[in-house]
Amino acid sequence: MEGKHQFFERVVKSSLTGEQLRVLMCMLTAEYDGVVGIKQNEIAEMLDIAESNVSRSIKALIEAGLFNKQVEKGFDGRPVWQVNPVFQRAALEKSVVLKNSDTAKMGRGRG
Repeated sequence: MEGKHQFFERVVKSSLTGEQLRVLMCMLTAEYDGVVGIKQNEIAEMLDIAESNVSRSIKALIEAGLFNKQVEKGFDGRPVWQVNPVFQRAALEKSVVLKNSDTAKMGRGRG
């Protein structure tokens, strides 16, 4: 996932409960290229909590702007969420700024 710094900065600034943070960590174990595919009952089993609590926690994570709503069913009927693309864009914009800055510095050194 690109934009990890911005993502975790948002996590820190959000008012998530301990249980919501635990659900977030479980979801991130199934993250690949900004997409998360994991069943709610798997999260419930991993954390030994009710599936309804997992559902509420995921809703809170979406409301906090960390994930987009379920976008599709993935492999084996797994629900798929996307890490909010805002974090990806922020990382790309930062990368472009840094590259342009490096190019400018290199240009000044010559002459």
